[in-house]
Amino acid sequence: MSAENQEAKTVEVLGLPEAVDEELLTLYFENRRRSGGGPLVSVEKSGDSAILVFEEAEAATQVLSKEHHVLHNVELNVRKPASKDPYRLLLRGINPTTCIEMVELYVENMMGLYTPDYTLLPSPKRDVILIHLSQPISKGPENAQIFPDFHVFY
Repeated sequence: MSAENQEAKTVEVLGLPEAVDEELLTLYFENRRRSGGGPLVSVEKSGDSAILVFEEAEAATQVLSKEHHVLHNVELNVRKPASKDPYRLLLRGINPTTCIEMVELYVENMMGLYTPDYTLLPSPKRDVILIHLSQPISKGPENAQIFPDFHVFY
């Protein structure tokens, strides 16, 4: 299956209550009447979020077009997953009062990079910073251990 085809069949669910497990997610999102979805290929739940892959791209489109998804009296945030880009990392949970020089020092020390190797792009609220790399970061468990706060867009 091509990456584009896989992407069209995939949705991300955020804000899941603890009591919602993979079986309940499967039952809900395979129910056309309730969610607009259809048969799923896979469900990967991690904490309060999940990645769902449908058999058909049309089912994913229908789920995304539905305004409200509610499980256990909690409204879920259903969206397309972030695009995959090995040149970008997202640093979340930044204190908005943290100076940019502190973030630069953190990035340089943790990643062994220097200013020409990356660009920092803070969000308007300054609580999230996109790190744009001049060279792609390699995917692997060593990076997950070194950069636990980074979300890599692959």
